[in-house]
Amino acid sequence: MAADLLNHHSVGNEAGSLFPIKTHEEDYTHLDYNLKIMRRIRISSYRSLFLTLVALPIFFFFKVGFAQSDPKIPDVETITVTGRIVDTQDVPVDHAEIRIFIAGVQQDLIDHGENAAYVLTDDQGSFVAEFELDPLGVEQDAVALEISKQGFLTSRQGFIYDRVVEINGAHVISISNVVLSRIFNPAFFLATGIFVVVFGIISLSLLHETIATFLGVAAIFGVSYFIGSFNADYWIIGFRQAIAYIDFDVIFLLLTMMIFMAVMAQTGVFQWLAYRTFRLSRGKPIIVVIVLVGITALVSSVLNDTTVMLLMTPVSIQIAVALDIHPAAIVVPEVLASNIGGAATLIGTPPNTIIGSYVGLSFNQFLVNMLPIALLGMLVLVLMIPWLYRSEFIRAHEHSSKTLLDRLEEGARFSDPDLLRKSLIIFGITLILFFLEDLFHMPPAVVAILGSTALLLWSRPTMGEMLREVDWTTLVFFMSLFMMVGAIQEVGLIQLIPEGVSEIAAGNLLLATVAIIWVSAGLQPSWPTFPSQLPSCRWLCFSRNHCREEAAMCFIGRWPWEPDWAVMPPTSVQHPAS
Repeated sequence: MAADLLNHHSVGNEAGSLFPIKTHEEDYTHLDYNLKIMRRIRISSYRSLFLTLVALPIFFFFKVGFAQSDPKIPDVETITVTGRIVDTQDVPVDHAEIRIFIAGVQQDLIDHGENAAYVLTDDQGSFVAEFELDPLGVEQDAVALEISKQGFLTSRQGFIYDRVVEINGAHVISISNVVLSRIFNPAFFLATGIFVVVFGIISLSLLHETIATFLGVAAIFGVSYFIGSFNADYWIIGFRQAIAYIDFDVIFLLLTMMIFMAVMAQTGVFQWLAYRTFRLSRGKPIIVVIVLVGITALVSSVLNDTTVMLLMTPVSIQIAVALDIHPAAIVVPEVLASNIGGAATLIGTPPNTIIGSYVGLSFNQFLVNMLPIALLGMLVLVLMIPWLYRSEFIRAHEHSSKTLLDRLEEGARFSDPDLLRKSLIIFGITLILFFLEDLFHMPPAVVAILGSTALLLWSRPTMGEMLREVDWTTLVFFMSLFMMVGAIQEVGLIQLIPEGVSEIAAGNLLLATVAIIWVSAGLQPSWPTFPSQLPSCRWLCFSRNHCREEAAMCFIGRWPWEPDWAVMPPTSVQHPAS
């Protein structure tokens, strides 16, 4: 057709057609150009289809290959590590620093939602540490736990990631008890030296025991803050740590019972009891002494034994003079009875109060275990009195001087009968609460606070005089002593005592108990050793799973027949801290 059109245009031109030849050439040119374009498009389509068919397999091949060589990055997990830190005596180590290392690099921990370099153990030695971990990028033994605290050897332990347990979507691993060993740094030797110096000062009566212990506490703080602030090896204990060692259950129980004694002492009831005993026994010396000893033991079991002796001694001396016997024949048995009776109950003497609070014994638990021993001690004492003072009783006069009897009667009258009535009522209710404290889950100190507060509200004594009657010297002494014991416990001195005793006793609890009792009995006349012995006894008793009542027997810090005057400073008129 294209050829026909071409011939047609040629003939027309030659014949002199009206259409110019130029027009026909343009049509031809456009048609040819279109044909060429169509041909090129068709070729391009075939070429594109070919390239597509070739490129798709290549693309999928490389896509799969790159996917296999570059795996998906796994999600990072948050691991929670829990555990407990103890020393070699299974005593919790508080404020120890816990760090996590992965392949030797320390990791940031999550503490209360914030990043931290380490976490601290609580008062029970327990800790919770959270950190992020890539489980696929860490070897099993690459994660390590580091525990450090001043005065202890730093411990680093690895744990296996496979032991992580998933609990409610959380990844948790529990570490068994980690035991830290003590190191003997300069703080250990300084604290030991201060303790020994204070011991010597009290033993030689160079200073009052309260001043000596207060001096020891001041020296410990001075070393810790003036030197230990710049060199950690000299840090013994901080003020807040030392305060935490004070057993305020003991302090408040002693304080409130002193208030009871101060109020009742104003009534003259103790002098009246002594005089009535003398009258009822018809002046027979042996009967007088035995009855006075029984009264002293009974009163000392519910009131402070030392204060009881301070009130009973003057009238006992007057009775001895009236009977024409040596005052020691009455006073010494009373002192022994006061200690025996005071050992029978939780509130009878300060050591009992400290022991009961430390072990966690209630009033009834202490009474059940100690009352039989106290009764046995009293029986032995009553049988020994006639034999020890037989010469005094033989030459005693049963008919005393009427003048002495009148003087004794005059001093044995109730000075305030109304106050006595109120005191006896409140004290009786308080004793009932002591027996019922287990029912209400009340500590003994709370019972004593309730009773003393009720007595003060009802009797309305002059508070100035009342506070003067409280033996603040003894209270300050015990607070200072608690802080000193806390200091030597922080540096590890207390730890050496039970370990040494345990090695000597070869694991025999009875032998270890006897050894501690004899050591305490030997040191007690010059130094109240029972607070420093408590951690030792606790480890010896509880490490063998003995019950609290049996363990309490290990805590008796002195012989029950040790007299109070054995620990009284010769130049002091203060109440002795027995």
